[in-house]
Amino acid sequence: MSDFKISADWIAQEGRNEADATLSSLLIEIDDQKVTEFVARKGDQSEKLQIPAYYLAEWIAENWWALLWEPRKSEDGDDGGFLSRHSFLAAQHGYALPKILVVAFGKAVEITASPRIVQLANVSFKRRAHVSCAREAVEAELRKFVQAVVDRLNERRVSESWLHDAWAMILETGVEETQFCRFAGALGLSPYDIDDETAASIEQLQGELGGRFLMDLCLAATAAQFPTMAAVARQAHEIVGNAPASTLLPIASVAPKENLSLPAYRRGVQAAHLLRKRLGIKETDVNGATKVFDRFEIDTTLRTPVSSNASDEMAVTGAVVRNDNVMKVGLLQEKETKRRFAGARAIFSAWTAEDSTEARLLTSALTRDQQANRAFAAELTAPQTIIQSHAKNGRLSTSSLFDLAAELQISTDVIAKRASDLGIGTPPI
Repeated sequence: MSDFKISADWIAQEGRNEADATLSSLLIEIDDQKVTEFVARKGDQSEKLQIPAYYLAEWIAENWWALLWEPRKSEDGDDGGFLSRHSFLAAQHGYALPKILVVAFGKAVEITASPRIVQLANVSFKRRAHVSCAREAVEAELRKFVQAVVDRLNERRVSESWLHDAWAMILETGVEETQFCRFAGALGLSPYDIDDETAASIEQLQGELGGRFLMDLCLAATAAQFPTMAAVARQAHEIVGNAPASTLLPIASVAPKENLSLPAYRRGVQAAHLLRKRLGIKETDVNGATKVFDRFEIDTTLRTPVSSNASDEMAVTGAVVRNDNVMKVGLLQEKETKRRFAGARAIFSAWTAEDSTEARLLTSALTRDQQANRAFAAELTAPQTIIQSHAKNGRLSTSSLFDLAAELQISTDVIAKRASDLGIGTPPI
């Protein structure tokens, strides 16, 4: 099976420029679908494109760090700047390419191909495919392709191209520089063309917050949002450092494993079921989340004074630090219903930490771990069984919605979102 593969078979062509030297039969496969397959107006069909490979390789090198590290920053759609870094259409350079998006999703990279008709070229790409791959596997495949194009240029004695220079910078990036490049890439920036102020801020924050904490910030923020969100992240770091100790002992031995083939939300929901089973809490217990907080010694009634930069709807809602079976949870929101949701997210983040000592931000990032901890919190604080039991004819009435929110001590928007996910209608709120 081929999760993601990109390869070029070279075609002999006279000429000494980049396009002539790299004319190829280009094949791209996603989840065993040959997404370069096209149908021409006359009905001719081919699995490969005969185009120069140079421009695609050049675009990959130009956007290397963003391709591998920048997630979507909004669920409302991708803007032009984001697409210029993640859509293969930005690499066409006058040649027809299939519509392929490569987007980081935490540990994974999601690759999606969609059908498209190219009017000017009179061709149609009909294949649809989607796959979630480990970042390392995607990086290896892209690296192999770009290196093959560079080798072909050298073989044809085409030197001093833009691709040569860009690829050399990537290959010569050292270990310490690589971490900086990942932060910049997560923000959607090129580390080789970044303004001095942002570069200095990243370096300073790495020393103050630590690498994992800073990466969570970069994964959630756009470049424009970075200064404001950095101030909130600093506050979260200070608050969690002074927070009282909580415990992970009740579930330390049964942490759920990551499975990239499993949707992030399902991992979170299954983890909530596992936790309740471990603690002997029934799914129908409206006090279930409170009992969990009590067992973990997390006080969600505690309100920490926050600055004017913080709000209940901000992108950074708190932080958690794990040290073996001890954790500290810092929550930023004013309303306790919001803090309960964030507290549940903190439990998941500490429970599933890659290392026994780790500090994490709770953010709005569209990454696997943040989506999973939100799904975990939603099921823990607003269990599916309880919501379904209150629905009549597939809907929640206004009174049921507010009664459930009061009974479960969680905000109405969590109840409404959970109901929507379960296919249950809710009134406008």
